Amino acid sequence: MTTTGQFVRPRMGTGNILVPAGSRRAALAGVALLTRSKLPALAAQWALYGAVAVAGPRAVPGPRVGWDPPGGAERWAELAARIGPFDGLAVYERPQASRRASGLAAVLLRRGRPLGFLKVRADRGELDRERVALSAFPEGRAEGFRVPRVLDRDVTAGWSWMLIEAMPPRPARPARGAAIGPLAAEIGRRLAGVLPRPSGTPGHWAPMHGDLTAWNLRRCGAGAPWLIDWEDASWAPPDADRVYYEATHAVVFGRPSGADGATGPEEAVEFWRERVARRSGADHDAPFNERLDAVLRSMTPVPV
Repeated sequence: MTTTGQFVRPRMGTGNILVPAGSRRAALAGVALLTRSKLPALAAQWALYGAVAVAGPRAVPGPRVGWDPPGGAERWAELAARIGPFDGLAVYERPQASRRASGLAAVLLRRGRPLGFLKVRADRGELDRERVALSAFPEGRAEGFRVPRVLDRDVTAGWSWMLIEAMPPRPARPARGAAIGPLAAEIGRRLAGVLPRPSGTPGHWAPMHGDLTAWNLRRCGAGAPWLIDWEDASWAPPDADRVYYEATHAVVFGRPSGADGATGPEEAVEFWRERVARRSGADHDAPFNERLDAVLRSMTPVPV
């Protein structure tokens, strides 16, 4: 299935979003997929969202493009038939070139309204971890945040996939001012009951979200913020989630989010330095990772 001319690739961000051009409502759902963090970028996203609400998809600046589903039309048709009826989608491509071929994500639409957020992965382990992690929140909520509920999970046509609850189709903003320490503790407490401990894991390590950042902890209107992207849930040194959140926050916003954000247990800091060092230096976010390593090296060790 080739959908030539049915999408717009916005000239905003990393160019990894394909906004459907079929209707005003569908285009709004696509614009909402843009993940912006700083205030000027958020303001620009809201301005674009408002323009689309008035003028429709033609208000989105960028080239009109087609989209060929990975694996070919037959595999995509088999997957679509297994998932159920939908008549459109807004596509989220992984922004890192080294990871783009390993999967995709899309908001599935019916008459422009989101039905769910589809994740397709070559490595079924990623989605298995996410499904297990989300099972710790059967009602989709926890103390201080909410998570998407799992709607379906399967392997079809050789693809591992999962359909989860979609966030509301409007721009979301980072949850500035969230109490990260208690939030991270709640994550660890919940995951401890469902996340298997791999053999050889140090006894003092604890479960973590694994990608706790300002772009994954977002407010979408009133109420508790959403915490998304649980594919990296695993075990790590104590305080690892908070250390990573504060370090990435300092890179994006120029400062940690809290008064104690510039500190962290040495073991957790070194854990993240090793992980960051393994990331591809050819991806668009290589400069971000260089700055992230510098922030981690500058964090003041604290006793545990």
